Amino acid sequence: MSHKLDNLYDGLPIFVISTGTSLRGFDFSRLNGQITIGINRVIEHYHPSILHLIDVTAHKTHAKALSNYNGMIIAGKGAGPTSHTNVFEIKRNVDTFELSANMTALSRKVGRSFSDGLYGGGAGCTALHTAILLGGNPIYLLGYDYYQDNGTHFDEYDESRNGRSFYNVSYDISFDGVEHLSRQDWAPAIYNCNPKSRLTVFPFIDIETVLGRDCKKQSVGRG
Repeated sequence: MSHKLDNLYDGLPIFVISTGTSLRGFDFSRLNGQITIGINRVIEHYHPSILHLIDVTAHKTHAKALSNYNGMIIAGKGAGPTSHTNVFEIKRNVDTFELSANMTALSRKVGRSFSDGLYGGGAGCTALHTAILLGGNPIYLLGYDYYQDNGTHFDEYDESRNGRSFYNVSYDISFDGVEHLSRQDWAPAIYNCNPKSRLTVFPFIDIETVLGRDCKKQSVGRG
């Protein structure tokens, strides 16, 4: 069964903005006019075309920023603010990242419609699946680092965290899910804009090249 969001932006570039430290100092306003999906705390610094939330506490953590946002929210069950008028709640397929009951292996089925639910664990994975289902082509990943650099997020700087293990279970689950999405033969062109990313399954493209030469400004509604 199809969903009203399926291929909403068919054939248009989509930028997916995660929260990695490689985005420190990045001027998000340079993405104005593009179709953007921002993950979690991005809303504190920029109003993307679409905000993606899967943490059920996110709408409380970012309540003030959300109160000034009027774009689209695509959220996991219970993660979107109830007061927002443009929220699409999409089920997550827990069996794609968490064993339960008598399961001995994770499901690897990636749905081709929002009606099928979102694949994988971690917002980085589900946000990429969201961009794919929206019909984005190409898709550009920003802040998909999977490493630590004086903290784990672009809006923090904490030297005391250097040297600590970053390869925890939650990031490994997200990393594995994104890699699995890359292996779908029906997926569109996807590029990673961070040359230092641990995620090497997608070809690198420089963001300066993308914004300066490859992308035409898209007319999209913005909050």
